[in-house]
Amino acid sequence: MSTIIMTGGTFGLGEATAQRLSSIPGTRLILGGLETRWPLELASLSSVRQFARQVLDTLGETKIDALVLNAGISFPTAVRTVDGYETTFAVNHLGHYLLLRLLAPALAPDAIVMITTSNTHDPMFSPVAPFPYVDAHQLAYLDLESGGLAFESGFRAYATSKLCNLLTARAFAAAFDARVIAYNPGYIPGTGLGRNLPPGTLPLSSAHQAEAARLHAGHVLADLALGRIVPPPGRLYASLVRGEVTWPEPSELARREDVAQKLWNDSAVLTGLA
Repeated sequence: MSTIIMTGGTFGLGEATAQRLSSIPGTRLILGGLETRWPLELASLSSVRQFARQVLDTLGETKIDALVLNAGISFPTAVRTVDGYETTFAVNHLGHYLLLRLLAPALAPDAIVMITTSNTHDPMFSPVAPFPYVDAHQLAYLDLESGGLAFESGFRAYATSKLCNLLTARAFAAAFDARVIAYNPGYIPGTGLGRNLPPGTLPLSSAHQAEAARLHAGHVLADLALGRIVPPPGRLYASLVRGEVTWPEPSELARREDVAQKLWNDSAVLTGLA
């Protein structure tokens, strides 16, 4: 029996991933979410802790073979979480960071950890770049409405949270004996991210093209989590480009070990793990 824990498995590419994983004989998939048997609200640190306790109590001595951290929200939002943090940063980074830390002791020796990121983390790719800093405390209390540029700030907050996902993957890979992959599925028509963009920002796609892209990106995520697609030595960033899995270097900032370690330590403070 293979045990897989997953967030973000009820919508979009995550739904396709969950369906593919569930169809494999001998696989036990535990989905955490707002509308699943395993309640999880990533915008609440207490909910993350409760979910982790429930998982660990249920598994007992059983180890986790794959942890798929796929859930996320897009911009714009000026709403703060129950913990008082900016929501995009809290959900896309802090909630998953805390869950990763809490479940790490239960990972199998050869476990695979997947974290969904985005090529928007790279200023060489995205026309609206991430913020030029990765300060967890500053990001946690960011005011997206200051300066009257809520939309641009929201996009930059999203891109920065995806940068944080890559940095978390790097820090975890350096500290734990597990295969860690940060996965960029690329733009998928019909996702929540596209829904929040102004009309005409993204290319139009037919319903058939959108569904094909969703299924393919989801199946690739499943295959990565199952170890069917193996990263080259020294690579942890998987980027889906025109339907093909590539292993490019992430942005310069995403490769900074000192930045990754500082984010790791500061996030521990914000989540009460310090």
